[in-house]
Amino acid sequence: MNDVTRKIALLDLDAFFAAVEVLRDPSLKNKPFAVGGGGERGVVATANYMARRFGIHSAMSGHRARQLCPQLIFVKPNFAEYKAISYQVREILSRYTPSVEPASIDEFYLDLTENDAFKGSASLTVEAIRKEISQLGITGSAGISNQKMVAKIASDDNKPNGQKVVPPEQVFEYLAALPLKRIPGVGPKSQQTLGRYGFTHGHHIQAASTEQLQHVLGEKAGWLLYQRCQGIDPRPVTIDRIRKSVGVEQTLPADIQQLNTVQDYIQQQLLPQLKKRLQVDHWRERTIKTQTLKLKFSDFNQTTVSKANTFVSPSLFYQLAEEAWQRGAGKHVRLVGISVMLPDPNQQTQLELELD
Repeated sequence: MNDVTRKIALLDLDAFFAAVEVLRDPSLKNKPFAVGGGGERGVVATANYMARRFGIHSAMSGHRARQLCPQLIFVKPNFAEYKAISYQVREILSRYTPSVEPASIDEFYLDLTENDAFKGSASLTVEAIRKEISQLGITGSAGISNQKMVAKIASDDNKPNGQKVVPPEQVFEYLAALPLKRIPGVGPKSQQTLGRYGFTHGHHIQAASTEQLQHVLGEKAGWLLYQRCQGIDPRPVTIDRIRKSVGVEQTLPADIQQLNTVQDYIQQQLLPQLKKRLQVDHWRERTIKTQTLKLKFSDFNQTTVSKANTFVSPSLFYQLAEEAWQRGAGKHVRLVGISVMLPDPNQQTQLELELD
């Protein structure tokens, strides 16, 4: 049995898209701005810290963002540049450890257990990494612990441009003090459900039995939340990251007012794109686990409907669209999305909550 204490870090590049845009146009540095669309149907991808002081955040409509900050500047995304800088960051990371797992374009898990730099100090190594990244003109924040989940949570504690270490002996206490909204996977709906039973913080979950939590959340989700709040996360840093889902979604040029129009849009626009992303000519060439349909309504509330399936079925997407449409109670639709969950060969080691 391997008793070596792991040293896992999560590096999160601070307001990454916005930081890259300042490199491209330094005049933006002291102005509130957002990356994304500022039109009537645009959406904020990210905002710099000055804009965030006005309450602007990612996924907010461009119209609402302008209401909160009339002087807000919108910058069109440049994904090619973001990818190029992200690649440079990954090159820096690879000089310190071969165990780098990109969680996204601006987040990276590092396994520093076997690291020799700075006499094996993960904290000093991450400080050196962050200093080297700053020479690119951007900054990063980090969390360090003995597991991925706590490292990710801790990376938010000293943002921007800081880091937080949670030693193994402090993990349980650290999680106990956290509001449940900071536990990955616990979103607004599950917070409401848990709150009705008096569960608001990690220590409430730690004191509960798995049976109590399974009664509230269901068998799988109750068990996973209990495991998370106990500080149990054995997931390794995976160099060859396995793609879990494939999907497409589109904000519509004008709101859709009829269900059959939504279904036609899925057939004519989204299904061909999904087939291309799955890299198949026929649906039965790729096995899946579930199909999911997402609708965002004109009031920006959204709903998703999922159902298990072995292969993609276009007719199932149409059925899911009907169910989602009924939830909208007559509201018009501004965004439609479809996705599939792929089989996971490492399912037994995953620690993913999908409560909302």
